[in-house]
Amino acid sequence: MPPAPEPATSLDFTLTTFNMLGANHTASGGTKPWYASGPARAHGAAELIRRHGSDVVGFQELQTSQLRTLRRLTNLDFYPGSSMSRPDSENSLGWRRDRWVAVEKHVVRVPYFDGGLRAMPVVRLRSRSTGLEAWFANFHNPADTRRFHHQQHYRLLATALEVRLANRLIDGSDLPVFITGDMNERAGYFCRLTSGAPMLAARGGSNVGRCRPGSPRAVDWIFGSQGVDFTGYNEDRSHLVDVTTDHPVVSARVRITGRPAGR
Repeated sequence: MPPAPEPATSLDFTLTTFNMLGANHTASGGTKPWYASGPARAHGAAELIRRHGSDVVGFQELQTSQLRTLRRLTNLDFYPGSSMSRPDSENSLGWRRDRWVAVEKHVVRVPYFDGGLRAMPVVRLRSRSTGLEAWFANFHNPADTRRFHHQQHYRLLATALEVRLANRLIDGSDLPVFITGDMNERAGYFCRLTSGAPMLAARGGSNVGRCRPGSPRAVDWIFGSQGVDFTGYNEDRSHLVDVTTDHPVVSARVRITGRPAGR
């Protein structure tokens, strides 16, 4: 008689998306010089990561001086971190090295300002305690700014690529798939992603027959593939957030269930 399969196990963790407000924006001559420097604000970011108990973080605008500070003040590993060119390293995934190990690390090239391609990370992580694995992808889609106008076309191209990636990861494995990022869109992004791929937003909303995004306030998103259980959601707009970045810090409590890899 064949041995009974190992029973399913579950894992609870906190997933965060965090636009750091890049150091160049708050330097002399930057667009927001009234903020403290990037490294100084990275101290606040480290404290916010601690307060939220973040296990995995999708970072946008994580520039070199801020990355150095987070490496010193947190127990996170990063990808791509400083392993690529400066622009391609700004959108990194971070994970607690005592709780997760990277099994696979990739980048995908996504249209950014005026269609220029930026590397965005896609990482397969394994829980050290349970052996459960999941895919994590992190994106930053282009905004309309004083310098760059009419970027909606490139946001649409970026979203289409992100939809294809989500479907490829879901179809190619039995693993949960998570997407974090600053999409620079609210309801429109929700509707396109959830109509094109079997993804759920941590903040709620539905897209069955008709898209009901639920009036999102933030352009910062956390999504998980169907079957993921979001057990908590928070958009932090506290004073510490206000002096650290110009975005809310968005976190979700997540539960995944499955069988450990390689056991």
